Amino acid sequence: MENIQDTQTPSAAVAVLHAVAPVESILLIRRASNPRDPWSGHWSFPGGRRDPSDLDLLATALRELHEECSIQLHRGSVAQALEPSLAGRRVGKFVTVSPFVFRLEEQLVTKLDEREAVSSLWIPVDRLRDRSLHALQPVPGLPPDQLFPAIDLEGTPLWGFTYRVLCDWLQVEPPQA
Repeated sequence: MENIQDTQTPSAAVAVLHAVAPVESILLIRRASNPRDPWSGHWSFPGGRRDPSDLDLLATALRELHEECSIQLHRGSVAQALEPSLAGRRVGKFVTVSPFVFRLEEQLVTKLDEREAVSSLWIPVDRLRDRSLHALQPVPGLPPDQLFPAIDLEGTPLWGFTYRVLCDWLQVEPPQA
């Protein structure tokens, strides 16, 4: 397990919850509409910016998971720290995000903070690996002629940072423009 300590420049963290039962799946949330959130309305992992009071970025991921989904995990339950990656924003600077994978025996119930998220979904890993579901498509808030690799989830594309992390981690080749 590497990169748990905040030794570089990441300023945010996400929790990638990977359940093995009843079907192998990943937890995603759809963010609430918020004009201050550049990922407003998008599918994402639970997560957010580091607070000064957070011990490290793993603490950030655990705190955000609890705040957004009412799921309490402990530090020892992290299975893997993925490489930090840049997340784009419509305006302002890029944010470096550290993803932490938590392997769970079963899917956990989410109780969402409605200020943070409007829905959650345990998406089967088989669906994420199904290349026929991956396509170049327009995304909310950007010109319709700009196409991005994505998967449609309940009428909203899963794209951008979360999509890239999932494709890299699951070794799925996204469609090319």
